[in-house]
Amino acid sequence: MKRIVLLGSTGSIGRSVLDVVARHPERFDVVGLAARRDVDALRAQCTAHARARVAMADEKAHAALTADGALAKRSVGGGGEALSALVAETRPDLVVNAVVGFAGLAPTLAALEAGIPVAIANKETVVTGGEILMEAARAGGARLIPIDSEHVAVDQCLRGERGEDVDKVWLTASGGALRDRPLSTLAGATVADVLAHPTWNMGRKITVDSATLVNKGLEIIEAHWLFGIPYAKIDAVIHPQSIVHALVQFVDGSIVAQLAEPDMRLPILYALSHPARIGSPLRHDVLAFPDLTFAPVDAARYPCFALALAAAREGGNAPTILNAANEVAVEAFLQGRVAFAAIGEIVEAALAGVERVRVRALDDIVTTDRLTRRWIAERFPVGSGRARDEAAGGGAC
Repeated sequence: MKRIVLLGSTGSIGRSVLDVVARHPERFDVVGLAARRDVDALRAQCTAHARARVAMADEKAHAALTADGALAKRSVGGGGEALSALVAETRPDLVVNAVVGFAGLAPTLAALEAGIPVAIANKETVVTGGEILMEAARAGGARLIPIDSEHVAVDQCLRGERGEDVDKVWLTASGGALRDRPLSTLAGATVADVLAHPTWNMGRKITVDSATLVNKGLEIIEAHWLFGIPYAKIDAVIHPQSIVHALVQFVDGSIVAQLAEPDMRLPILYALSHPARIGSPLRHDVLAFPDLTFAPVDAARYPCFALALAAAREGGNAPTILNAANEVAVEAFLQGRVAFAAIGEIVEAALAGVERVRVRALDDIVTTDRLTRRWIAERFPVGSGRARDEAAGGGAC
């Protein structure tokens, strides 16, 4: 039985992971649960997984959770270090990182350094720390296993293939909720408009990133690190049906694709059971698939995509600046403090204005993240509430 620690257990991906685990109780045992601040949801999960140790990244939420004496005995602590402490104390067979945002980096690095494989659904972690994470994985002998549907698709397409035989990788993008709106109306799109995703049921932040196509830029950075593929060989295409999740073309011209309906339980099961495959009742009828279409990314509709690719190719701390600026801007949009168009404006300004430094260690990434949030808070009217707190004290999870 595989012992699992789940970070970000109360979010959309975390809940889907627990759904998959519940369908295979003979295969998986949850020994650790961690969340940011949803006390009620974590309390219910603790009831369902009675032996799991717990942690909360938000100290006030942790205090509320541990007011229950039984849960206090199961807790490893609260605050920024709690997620890493949970990994260290439970020593699981697999860490599943479903945290939203930059805060997933430290516990992922800690797990890999300890030789514990990590199934990663937290793209910000790989985007900001890809180089040091892959070094830690090599040194610790542990693998970073993708959970995102696109990277799981690439992983399957590459099974048994040689890296030098890969000519091109395409990650597919639905295009998000604003894909078919007239360009002239995009700037005024509301939060409700952006969150009405046509095919996927995801968390709020990733749904906004889907509408700007920042998510696909981040996924290209992930693919570069996860599979060691040069950026020149990775691109994205708009695929509205969300049936094909990635395509790989080889030097002989052959193209291999992975298809499935947009159901996150499939890539989650693949990641949890890796490198084996286990039986599942999840089935999709090929004859019921819609017509499949593909189109290039429209630069006018998705200007953030080009910004993300530019940061990827620059390397260094540019991807961390990109990620931090996007997190702050998206949070401000979701809170109604800036317009949809301001997301790209804030990201572009931060990439132009924040100082570049070499990335040698985790501290360099943390410093860049904090400086970026402070730089934005000083120049844009988004630095209130949580964004200002993050500018002062680092990222949230």
